[in-house]
Amino acid sequence: MAKVPSRIAWHDGNVLHVIRLGKTTNAKIARPTDKVLQTYHFDLRQLALVRSHLDGKSKIPMSDFFDLDAANCMDCPLSNNSGNGKCYTHKYMQFSGMVSMLKSLCKEAIHEGLDDVDRLGIKLMSERADFIRFGTYGEPSLLPLDLVGDIVVAGQCKWTGYTHQARKPWAQDYSQYFMASAHSDKDAASITGWRAFVCTEPDDTSTAVQCPASKELSVSNCSTCGLCSGIVGKGKKNVKIKIH
Repeated sequence: MAKVPSRIAWHDGNVLHVIRLGKTTNAKIARPTDKVLQTYHFDLRQLALVRSHLDGKSKIPMSDFFDLDAANCMDCPLSNNSGNGKCYTHKYMQFSGMVSMLKSLCKEAIHEGLDDVDRLGIKLMSERADFIRFGTYGEPSLLPLDLVGDIVVAGQCKWTGYTHQARKPWAQDYSQYFMASAHSDKDAASITGWRAFVCTEPDDTSTAVQCPASKELSVSNCSTCGLCSGIVGKGKKNVKIKIH
């Protein structure tokens, strides 16, 4: 019987992909006992920055790390490279966790391209997942579309995924699995062929369904809810949350 890995990493061009099976302490995401499959996507320059600080003589400034997010976050309006830098991942706890992960990866040989061994390992991890979270950090549409589909099929569980690339012609097929990230109902309406996750300002009255895991409701978590799963997943309407 093939051994089930806990993490698989490879790079494609300037992007480092990491898929990890484990648990989360974030109660909004999943229960403490849930096995969560999460995908992370880094700019290779972020890995190089972490590698240059392995001696521990100096700390990595958080802004320096997120300034290098061009390859993995692309033109996201919340990124540091081309946006306002207000992504919810830009918090110290998330940052320190990602740096810790990259430090661990610096000890391994990371190969280029996704091979058959990787795909088998990802399938085995997916089969054991209670919940799948695409794009815990970075742009999940940078994953091959067929791999996203294979993970969903093998997982047989609920999943979430969000993208700021929904207006790009090359990204349209990802609408099957991911939500288009939008910032108002008007913005969501301008993105055709997608369900949207609408992040609203405090005084915005959106007609989308309120996120059950949001501070406003707090009646569920993402692993139980599963609404943010594109066209083929659970739910038919757009979902909203107050900007956070």
